[in-house]
Amino acid sequence: MTKISDDKNIEASEPHWIEWATGAVSALIVFAVIVWIGKDAIADRDATPNLKGVVLKTEKRSDGVQVLFEILNESSATASQVNVEGEISDGETVLERTETVLDYVPGHSKARGGMIFRQDPTGKTITVRADGFAEP
Repeated sequence: MTKISDDKNIEASEPHWIEWATGAVSALIVFAVIVWIGKDAIADRDATPNLKGVVLKTEKRSDGVQVLFEILNESSATASQVNVEGEISDGETVLERTETVLDYVPGHSKARGGMIFRQDPTGKTITVRADGFAEP
């Protein structure tokens, strides 16, 4: 025959303090995530990407000069098929122009690429800028 005890389990009547602490920390984390997502949904409504080009470095290659660049998207809107134009100029005179396309530049992020120029840009100005984009 099975014996039945009238003793209650201590965990059922008196939760340990660590359970309360774990529950409180978890509730705070969940609340913070909800507030963060809500803020982004309500306050961060950029209509179009804000793209900015930055030259990172230049490297000499056998067939010219490779210019590594970065396109920064300072908006929350995403851009796809970003057309990037690069120029080497001497004063007001444009000496060489080239283009490339970046597939995707997410919001509040950056994408890197490179262009190859035939002329040596030493002592000249290199400009990289986003020329166009599509909405994904």
